[in-house]
Amino acid sequence: MSMRWDRALWLWLCLVLVGCASAAPQAEPPCFSCGDQRLVRIVPLTKLRSNDQGSRFQHPVNLSQAEWETVLRGVMVRSTHSPLLGPSYQGATESLFLDEEVHAFGASLRQAFRQATEQEQVVFALARPSETGVTQVTSGAWFVEAGRMHLRLANCRVAVTMPSIQRQIWIDPLFAQAGTFYELVPGNHQTLVNQPSGGGGVFRLDPVELVIDRSGRREEVAPAAPEGPPSLPAVSSLEERLAVLKRLRDQELITEEEYRLKKQQLLERL
Repeated sequence: MSMRWDRALWLWLCLVLVGCASAAPQAEPPCFSCGDQRLVRIVPLTKLRSNDQGSRFQHPVNLSQAEWETVLRGVMVRSTHSPLLGPSYQGATESLFLDEEVHAFGASLRQAFRQATEQEQVVFALARPSETGVTQVTSGAWFVEAGRMHLRLANCRVAVTMPSIQRQIWIDPLFAQAGTFYELVPGNHQTLVNQPSGGGGVFRLDPVELVIDRSGRREEVAPAAPEGPPSLPAVSSLEERLAVLKRLRDQELITEEEYRLKKQQLLERL
């Protein structure tokens, strides 16, 4: 009887240990900025509410701190206003990220993209107080595909008054809230993929996507035309042409041989 009891106890312990092992919590994705005001972390595509489940991104990405700051400063927005009385209008174009946010945010993105894999995106969320004291939240995801940087923006300076809503956005930065009065303004080498729906994006609940062509960060300069002997200014008479030709020689803009050749050509036209 004692032996049977020992076997039953041993079997029960084995089942408990197996259950505990299977219920062990999975490791959290890397987080590079996890405060109440700023969030940057890597998230597998399987945990995102997006259509990128089967995508393969060009990660990891190794951009310098200066390059990330340039990317962030290049994301522009403008406010939209639709008053009950009077016509709608737009505010001035300004950078989405403040100067004091760019450095720290760029450093976090740099670290995150160095570790992100081809099946992961880098999500982010930022909170800042507005002039009226209400917290404004901006959130979304970054990824690189086909050599171009993508910013998927779910919330753009959305006014958040309930702590539960901000916590939800911190859990899922692609959780879009209605009530944004800002819209993205694409600049040079930038394309807006998903146009906002509703009046100026106020009723938008789908993320807007900005595509940044990284190959266009430097303006291409057209090659200079090969230098040659300066052409004569347009003048009316032969006498004036000869005077101009002599002046070019005296100023050493043409050689003596070029002067004689051009002079001979002019005289032959008599």
